[in-house]
Amino acid sequence: MRPSAHLLFLLLTVVCAPAAEPAARNPVVIFRDLLAMRTDAREKELAAKPERLRTVLTSRLREYDSLSPLAREARLRSTELRYHLHPLLTMPLPERAAKVAAVPESFRALVAERLAAWDKLPAEIQREVLANERLVQAITRPAVPNAFPPLPPGLEPKVPDDLVHWQSLGPLQREQLLDSFTHYFRLDEQAKTRVVASLPAPKRAETARTLDQLDQLSPEERAACLTALRRLGQMSPAEQARFYANAEQWQKMSEQERNAWRKVVTEFPPLPPGAGLPPLPPLNP
Repeated sequence: MRPSAHLLFLLLTVVCAPAAEPAARNPVVIFRDLLAMRTDAREKELAAKPERLRTVLTSRLREYDSLSPLAREARLRSTELRYHLHPLLTMPLPERAAKVAAVPESFRALVAERLAAWDKLPAEIQREVLANERLVQAITRPAVPNAFPPLPPGLEPKVPDDLVHWQSLGPLQREQLLDSFTHYFRLDEQAKTRVVASLPAPKRAETARTLDQLDQLSPEERAACLTALRRLGQMSPAEQARFYANAEQWQKMSEQERNAWRKVVTEFPPLPPGAGLPPLPPLNP
């Protein structure tokens, strides 16, 4: 179970327990309250929670405390939107309208918009999404630049040496290399062969394979690859590690899973920060 889904599940367990918080209370609001508390008040509140919930909350609070205010607020709103939206995805249409009307006004339009996009998905894609928590999260993902959460020590994905070298180059060097790549694909076959033959022997075969793969792409696809490489060079090492880990994960997916991701990304664009929602007071007094 994904961390945010795990947190929601445990909070809902406590919220709905007979002797706990009032059943109508939104679990994301409970988490917001904890984030807003001073350290001593938070520790006192956590001490009263069941051990399992306390452990998860402590970990998640530490994670959210480390985020920038913009990234933290975007993730909170995304989680709250998912809290309102998720039960409606499997609800029969005749019952859904009344439930949407009961959603808080600040989220109602977003919920209705996401449901309209959900209804456009083929039934098999809907089933794939519901069976994959990462896809469910993608439906309400925030669009926050440079909002990568910190990775646990020792679990950072390894970035290939080539990417480390690319990151070490200065902006001017990277642009010159990208220009050289662009120029290479404008050469005739004889000139391309001469360029590859002039490369150092240890790297020649690997470089030739890479160039051949790029040569098979359309000019538009090739330009998109070079643009992605340019953006990769502008990322921090932590962002590069995340990017590469996601790329590895994509390679491991089945074609069915990839198709579901493509559909979700197309129908559910990221939420702009604060989209459709009023500004909230600061989290920390």
